[in-house]
Formats: sequence, C-alpha cells, structure tokens
Amino acid sequence: MKKTIGLLLLCLAIPAIDVRAERPVMTGQPSGNILATGSRRIVIMDPGGKVLWQHRGDNVSDCWMLANGNVLFADNRITEVDPTTNKVVFSYQPKVMKGGGTYGCQPLENGNTLVGENSTGRILELNREGKVAFELQLPLYQKGNHHNLRMVRKLNNGNYLVCHSGKHRVREYTPKGEIVFEVQVNNIAFAAIRLDNGNTLVAHLDQITEFSPAGKTVWQFSNTDIAGLKISSMCGVHVLPNGNLAIGVYSAYKKGGEAGLFEITRDKKLVWCYSNPKSDGSMMSIQMLDPEGKPLPGRTVR
Repeated sequence: MKKTIGLLLLCLAIPAIDVRAERPVMTGQPSGNILATGSRRIVIMDPGGKVLWQHRGDNVSDCWMLANGNVLFADNRITEVDPTTNKVVFSYQPKVMKGGGTYGCQPLENGNTLVGENSTGRILELNREGKVAFELQLPLYQKGNHHNLRMVRKLNNGNYLVCHSGKHRVREYTPKGEIVFEVQVNNIAFAAIRLDNGNTLVAHLDQITEFSPAGKTVWQFSNTDIAGLKISSMCGVHVLPNGNLAIGVYSAYKKGGEAGLFEITRDKKLVWCYSNPKSDGSMMSIQMLDPEGKPLPGRTVR
C-alpha cells in the first residue's frame, strides 16, 4: 500500500507533457528569399525562415527592396539603408510625430520617394536631398490620431491610392486632390493595391477584398478561409507575378494565431506559412524576392 501511494505521489509530481507538436518555423516552400517587417525590425530571410540580415526599427509598417540592393522602410520615419554596410543613405523625419509620423512609403521611377504622413495627413514626394517635390493635403480622420493614413501608392496614371485607416476607406486622388475612386471596408484599411486589370485589392485585417473600378466586390479572402490555420490581422500584401498573394500578419500569435507570413493562391490554397512566435509578434509588410535576394522581375505590385 505504501509503495502504491509513493508511485502515485511521484506521478503527481511530474509535470504534464504537452503532446501537441510545435508548428515548424516554415511550412511549405517559398520560391525565394523574403523581405518583411517584424517586431520592431526589418528582416531578410531565406526560404527556410533563417534570418540573413536584420535592422532595428520602430513601428515598421512598410518596406521595399530596391533595385540597387538597398532597403527602404517606413517606421514613423523614412529610412533607406544599405544592407551590406548597415549605413543609412537616406532618411526623412516628419516635423509632427503625434499619433505616428509616417507608415507608408514607395520608391518612384524618377528616384524620388513617396511618403504618406499619418500625423499630418499629407502625401509628399521627396527628392534625394530630402526636399519636397510635391505635396497634397488630405482630409484628416482626427488631428494627431494613430489612424489617419496607412499605405499610400502612386499609380501609373499619376494619381494616388490612399488608405484612410480610421475611416475604413480607400480613395484614389488626382494630384489636385479630386476623388475619382472610393470604397468602404469593414475594418482598418491597411493596404491598397491597383492591379493590372484595373481592380483594387484592399487588405483590411480580417479580409482581403478585390473591388472592380465601379466598387463592386469581385473576390474576397477571409482569415477563416484556410481550414486548420488560425490567421489574425492581415496587413501588407505582395501580388506575385503568378497571381499568388504573399501576406503579412499583425498581432500574428494573439488569440491562438499561427501565421506570421504566408502565401496563398487565388483559389485560396496555402503555399507556405512562416510561424515564429519567439521572434516576430507582428509581421506587417512583405516583399517576396528571388533566390539571390533581388526584387522579382517586372513591376513590384504591393
């Protein structure tokens, strides 16, 4: 009897073992390297999820791999850094930082940099000396609010596609500020992309929606569409040459979330998934690269 009691006490003293297998860092196989923004850092990873380069940042919302190998990113400020030396070669800090200086940027063909100032609600085009070559004041959600602007993009027609995140609205403005396209979404409008077919793809956290030029929904992906994968708030999107979507996820692992970055086909099949709660809690922006770490051929649609 004493022996039985002793064995029972010993069993009670042993911690319970969680037999659930830990999700691997990378499930599936990306076609090349990955540039992404993590928890206050910008990273370049190989197809297995191994970090090849990283740079500290603030609240990093947008990033680009440039043709010259430099990395441009927005994290309340705008910074261009040379990954081979970690030297900053271009920077811009808004004069007003309340609510967050700037979260969106874009390299332009003429060498200028497009900036969306969240704090002031302005679109700026800056030359290499940091001088303002173009400025457009947009209506504010609220002065000093965190959700005036998210992604901004200059389109091929010279207009500007803007995410008014707090208003849950995406608008296309002419350089004179005229609104020529507008859609309303059900959550924070984080990223908007003009596709080659003229439609507009919008990431608004729990959904990604494709709208026709008339504002009609023609395709939609929900964060519950992939069985067995819990996805949190979808933010940055890169539309790949084959039509697939690479997606960055904010607050990726809260409430049981499992995906930090992932790629899907247009018929909503999972290609790969990156999951690393120990390193990156919020992965907002993503750009897929080739196996040598260079931008993919053609126009970068993101």
